[in-house]
Amino acid sequence: MEILLNLPNFIFNIFTLTTILVILSGVFLGILLGALPGFGSAQSLAILFPLTFVMSTSDSLIFLLAVYSAAEYGGSIPAILIKTPGTPANAISILDGYTMAQKGEPKRALQVSLVSGVFGGLTSTLIFIVSGTTLAYFGLKFGPGEMFALGIFGLSIIGTFFGKNIAKGFFATGLGLLMATVGTSGFGGMRFVFDQAYLMDGIPLVVVVIGLLACPEAFKLLIDSKNEKKIEKKNFFEKLDKGFQFSFIKRLIPTWIRCSLLGTLIGAIPGAGAAIGSMIAYTQERKWSKLSEKFGTGIDEGIAAPETANNSVVAGTLIPTLALGIPGSGAAAILIGLMISKGVVPGPFLFVDETNLISLIFGGLIVTNLFLLSIGFFATNLFAKVTSISKKRLGCFVMILIIIGTYSYSNYGAHVLMSLILGFLGYIFIKVNIPPIPIVLGFVMSPIIEQNLNRALTIHNGDLTNVLFRPITLTILFLALITIIYGVTSRR
Repeated sequence: MEILLNLPNFIFNIFTLTTILVILSGVFLGILLGALPGFGSAQSLAILFPLTFVMSTSDSLIFLLAVYSAAEYGGSIPAILIKTPGTPANAISILDGYTMAQKGEPKRALQVSLVSGVFGGLTSTLIFIVSGTTLAYFGLKFGPGEMFALGIFGLSIIGTFFGKNIAKGFFATGLGLLMATVGTSGFGGMRFVFDQAYLMDGIPLVVVVIGLLACPEAFKLLIDSKNEKKIEKKNFFEKLDKGFQFSFIKRLIPTWIRCSLLGTLIGAIPGAGAAIGSMIAYTQERKWSKLSEKFGTGIDEGIAAPETANNSVVAGTLIPTLALGIPGSGAAAILIGLMISKGVVPGPFLFVDETNLISLIFGGLIVTNLFLLSIGFFATNLFAKVTSISKKRLGCFVMILIIIGTYSYSNYGAHVLMSLILGFLGYIFIKVNIPPIPIVLGFVMSPIIEQNLNRALTIHNGDLTNVLFRPITLTILFLALITIIYGVTSRR
């Protein structure tokens, strides 16, 4: 309650020169990277992660949240203009967005996407403010044993629902857990260092994030550039295209409200993600709409539905991420990793011990969406030019950013080599349908689970039965088992 009462003050405090510049740069870079075909929000955060080394905890979190929100909108730009979605979540926007653009109204399509995304982002933020604090309040009743069980439950969701194959999903999650055990053990001693000095401190999070999420995309761009067709340069925007009109608002409000609620709900489910959210929103809106037969022919509702849900997922994902410490997506895992690297532990106690930070996050999300609206309206033509950059140049540029970013973490060449090796493995994994995101999620979750188990065993004098057979712990572990069984049976 204290957080909600102080929210207006913290929104006011956000309007400092440094924080405004952080949000503006995050929104600008987020749209720019999101507009690159194939670059999702997780990849955008991975590339820009090294920039947070020189920022304060609050500014770095607000910066990545601004990038996260803006990248989800940015992915609609290539989807609408050149029929190539920037992220999987924007793929459904091709149906009506690209069709509208082909009819001579690309500006209208992009601005409907923008306004819808901002409405979804603001609505889901308000829901996050209420539900996040409520969920954290119940989470305060959890001890280390319950938090350990909650981590296991999170892993069961990650392994079950990330990827098309449950076996590959759990293999990837297990690999992430194994990678996190390298270095100093929470129980004492060293693990899997093989007498190598560079492994004694473990594998840095920035190496894993950049190596598994950004590097494979850079390799893919460079490899695919051999078969790339020349993109014909043209002016996408015509003088007769008036763009978004205020008269659209009354007609689109029902769609915005329905899809905001859907997107937030789906975002709060770990593993669901923006792609599922936008797909479900489009399908359901087609059933609910009076213009259902016109979906796919280039109507505003066909763009508004998926884009509203897409941006609603951002704040929805933060509900379990911040309140319980369970990352709902690859981007959320990077946010958790950033918090841990800054000495902030995600979970219910975050809402008690870091009320200032939580209030700044709430206020930052609101201001970010307002900045996204203004920048998106005035710089649409500029961001559209990104779609004409060749894959070869883009791949080289991204690879340079990866090398500089990884090396700048601790000025250590071994980290660059580790990132490139992980990037190559990540590219191979993508080719054989092993999703890299569960590896990152498992890597981030591992120390949280291990630390809580260690604390629980210490409290109960090493008696594992006392840790596991407490009522709440047992219930959560039972839910984890049910999740795995459901995943196995539903995919037969």
